[in-house]
Amino acid sequence: MSTQKFTAYEREALWLAHNKKCAYTREPLDMSSFHIDHILPESLVSNLTELEKVKSLLKLGAKFDIHGYENLLPCRSGANLQKGSIVFDEARTQFFLGIAESKKAEVLKNLEKISKRNIRGKALILLQQCLEGGQLSPSEVASILDEHKEKPDEIFHLIESLKFLNTEEIRSISKVDIDELLSRQVQLGQNNHIDGATLINDMNETLYVRTCKEYNEAINSGYYALTNFDIKMSTFFEHQCGLLNAIKAAKVPECSFIDDPRVGVVDLQLLPFSLFPFLGDVPDEDDTTVTYQSKVDDGTINIKRIKQNMVCVEDKEGMGQQLIEVLRADFNGDGLEEILLFEYCYATHGTFGAGGIRILSRNTFDGSFELTQ
Repeated sequence: MSTQKFTAYEREALWLAHNKKCAYTREPLDMSSFHIDHILPESLVSNLTELEKVKSLLKLGAKFDIHGYENLLPCRSGANLQKGSIVFDEARTQFFLGIAESKKAEVLKNLEKISKRNIRGKALILLQQCLEGGQLSPSEVASILDEHKEKPDEIFHLIESLKFLNTEEIRSISKVDIDELLSRQVQLGQNNHIDGATLINDMNETLYVRTCKEYNEAINSGYYALTNFDIKMSTFFEHQCGLLNAIKAAKVPECSFIDDPRVGVVDLQLLPFSLFPFLGDVPDEDDTTVTYQSKVDDGTINIKRIKQNMVCVEDKEGMGQQLIEVLRADFNGDGLEEILLFEYCYATHGTFGAGGIRILSRNTFDGSFELTQ
């Protein structure tokens, strides 16, 4: 019997994040009666030695929480009771922990939405009471509603944070902040001893850039990264400049084929394999039904890492690719929600590495992703 208690908000958030289905059987769930299962059983909390042993076996980090969303799945009552306090075998446990981890951010996002929805509902009831009691006039109520209405087109919430030198990570960006962010010094990953990248032009003149504004101006003036090292360093600028430039033109989508049910970069069956980079000649393969999943199935590529908003794959020819989902919005003005990715491509047996942004669209509920940038 589980000792962890869940609020109605948490139950709804978890249920929605998993598309209202049992994680084990994929059957539809009734929100009023579904169970919440601990993948690693709660009983491990009272046996710390065994818990640490299991965490070590499964390579779970120190922050892993038995009671956290990374260990919780919605399921049918029968599926939960049959499992009881049994720990799955290692492969199955890793699989279901991966599912839970991939949905954690969405659960938290749902919690925020549900909380705002309920706060908004209470506020509307209070305004209605003030209107009926004569404390506020209809025009005053209308003014309050207009002043406090949400303006989602002005703020964009990032799935993957931006990092600038000597500042906190940025997780939300307002359009009015973009110019200031373009002038901040870019954090080049873990390279704390490096504060910029060297670019060169065809006249052999060099520029050292530290901010996105400097990088944009240099690229527009014909400068580029030449050495493998500077190409790698320029990837950080390509990512951050590309994101900020995309947000300038971004809008709140009018329609989405990727939100409900939520699909993303980890849904390999929807990713066209034409997105994968090649060091040599590009294969003559026009079949749009060829996906990352089909190439995993036939052994062409291997999954090296996968989590809630990231996938990393490598092929047998020596090429690797990492795709990180960063932001969802309408980037091209067609009214549809798209996904902006940070891409990094690298040679598995060499020093080459380069990256930029990619934007994926989906035009129907049963369609695959299409590359728009």
